[in-house]
Amino acid sequence: MLPHFHVLGIHVPMYSVMLVIGLLLFTLLYFYYFLKTYRMDRVTFNRLTFSVCISIAALGIFAFLFDGLFHSIEEGKLAFGGITWLGGVAGAFPAALISIHLLVPKKKGYELDILDSLMPGLAIAHAFGRVGCFFGGCCFGKVTSSPFGVSFPEGSPAAKLHPDGVTGASLPVLPTQLFEAVFEAALFLALFFISKRTKKYNTAIWSISYGVFRFSLEFLRGDDRGSTGLILSPAQILSIILVIFGVLIILLRKKILLRSLDNKLAVWQADADSLPIVPYNTVKGKLSDTELLCELYKLKEEGVITEEEYEKKKNEILERM
Repeated sequence: MLPHFHVLGIHVPMYSVMLVIGLLLFTLLYFYYFLKTYRMDRVTFNRLTFSVCISIAALGIFAFLFDGLFHSIEEGKLAFGGITWLGGVAGAFPAALISIHLLVPKKKGYELDILDSLMPGLAIAHAFGRVGCFFGGCCFGKVTSSPFGVSFPEGSPAAKLHPDGVTGASLPVLPTQLFEAVFEAALFLALFFISKRTKKYNTAIWSISYGVFRFSLEFLRGDDRGSTGLILSPAQILSIILVIFGVLIILLRKKILLRSLDNKLAVWQADADSLPIVPYNTVKGKLSDTELLCELYKLKEEGVITEEEYEKKKNEILERM
């Protein structure tokens, strides 16, 4: 455990360092997928980036609110202060789907496809977040006599809950933070390297895999995570919801259930595909028709738009000239 270190007299929490690294990796993967792979126009990219920022903010807000809810149930009074990852995801996923739908007209109907592309970044970011939990001494497992046991130092959450009574450090506990970090890293590699084959199932794969893993891991956790008032822990309840969400996505993709929604998505996609292309570095209405034709040709040459899209838009401009 390394709660913090000092650089030039500055106190730097290791948990925050790991969160920043995770966020940076998520950002790099985001640019990789949506600038290199999708090659969307700048206006759409900016709108999508704003939607992703809203989703990240929602993750933080709901992580805080759900943790407070579960601890309030446990203590019988309002108790806020911590965060819970699964609670954050429960708010971030709907926020992403809704914000993309409302704010990115050229991707309306493609909300799940975009969420699928975000999943590798989410997995690796969470892996580093869990390493941060290990450094910070939170999210630890039960007391154990196995070789995997780790003693956290005096003053850590584990030491306060499970003190050894002699040194002030904690009794050996399972490093469930590292178990989860390794799992998420492996899941990232699987999603990233087989993404071309399973791309439209990335969200379902992550939701089901992580949901089952986290449900099982809860039997090894030894920290205070609040209460639901039921036999199952808060994370187990949320894990079940996450698995159901993943299964519904598969059924939707396979057109087994939710066919009306699938038909609606197809309509939205057709409408989105019919929207005109907005060239790079331009403001609508500022270019002459001749300049617009030149910009469209550049977009075609760069591979941003297809030959068919170029011809369609070119004919529209020529008709009004």
